[in-house]
Amino acid sequence: MSFKEKIQNINKKHVGILASILFALTVIGICGYEYYQLNEVKLKVEQSQDYEAEDSMLSVENAQQNAQPTKKPSEYKIGIPYEKAIKSKKPVIALFYADWCGYCVRFMPTFEALSKIYKDDYNFTKINVEDSKYEKLVRGIGITGFPTVFILDSKYDNKILLSNAIFGDMKKFRIELDRFLRIRRILDKKN
Repeated sequence: MSFKEKIQNINKKHVGILASILFALTVIGICGYEYYQLNEVKLKVEQSQDYEAEDSMLSVENAQQNAQPTKKPSEYKIGIPYEKAIKSKKPVIALFYADWCGYCVRFMPTFEALSKIYKDDYNFTKINVEDSKYEKLVRGIGITGFPTVFILDSKYDNKILLSNAIFGDMKKFRIELDRFLRIRRILDKKN
């Protein structure tokens, strides 16, 4: 029997059933993908609304302070000492600063606000690069400019340099911190 004859002998009923099954699987796949995309959009909208609500609250708080901060970074009471932070199970947001650095002075209200928002997820610490007790750490990490912010995660021996391009944008900064937390949760589930 030739291939053409075999195809002609296939029961049309079976072809209809197979076509229906393939159609149903295609529809289910498309609907599942659309459902996934819709949930992703909803999550992003919810995150954006959360960011906007918290950011507006923090903006009011920061507006109450002067538009141009005058306190030196070392005068802010933010976080815990580096030695204690690094021994904790939480990842650490480490700010390397110098008191004479104008960018550091302007960044401090943002760093303070972030420390309030993420107090349950991260340990925050400030490291004065001019303090002789941190000389080896500063040299080892390779600090070349100020402010410099790292996420240090001793649990996974991970060190992430955050781009200073996001320091002026609270929303972008928070997106990076949240992204790190999502990745860490995935790693925690695998281990």
